[in-house]
Amino acid sequence: MAMKLAFSARQKLGLAVPGSLESLAAYLRQEERVVRVLLGSGELHVLGPARYRYTLPRFKVFQLQVQPVVDLRTTLLSQRLIIRSCRCRLDSTALAVNDFQLQLDSWLEARDGQLEGEASLAVQVTRPELLRLIPKTVLESTGVRVLAGVLGRIKARMSRKLLQDFQNWCREN
Repeated sequence: MAMKLAFSARQKLGLAVPGSLESLAAYLRQEERVVRVLLGSGELHVLGPARYRYTLPRFKVFQLQVQPVVDLRTTLLSQRLIIRSCRCRLDSTALAVNDFQLQLDSWLEARDGQLEGEASLAVQVTRPELLRLIPKTVLESTGVRVLAGVLGRIKARMSRKLLQDFQNWCREN
């Protein structure tokens, strides 16, 4: 019987942004621009209004090369941008994984001179036969570290690039 693996990670953001609340809220409404700053434009493809496909960098876990591809949908509220996954697949050189599920729920909001946000990332997958000898707890703790690393890289990129892009956007407008 196949064993399911499940792991998740969460990251919060609080970034001081000089400027008016109205300007920051207007910047968040530039959803494609903000999504490109968050994820990088190299592996991001626009599928349509408020829809994107993001190919994560290929990485290695226990000798397995994997590359998640996630379709995202954005929703705009008055001062909040919400980004959620709506489909995903796993490209892998050594695995035939048909039941890979990745769920991303995140939001960014302009609040009192800062940008606040939170992202949670969760994965469920059947344990690949290739990894049957590795204890489930080891696989899941490794999965948590991988997801935390993905969210940490996005947060670091955002901390570096978003403030700079916001200032550029303010000058352009």
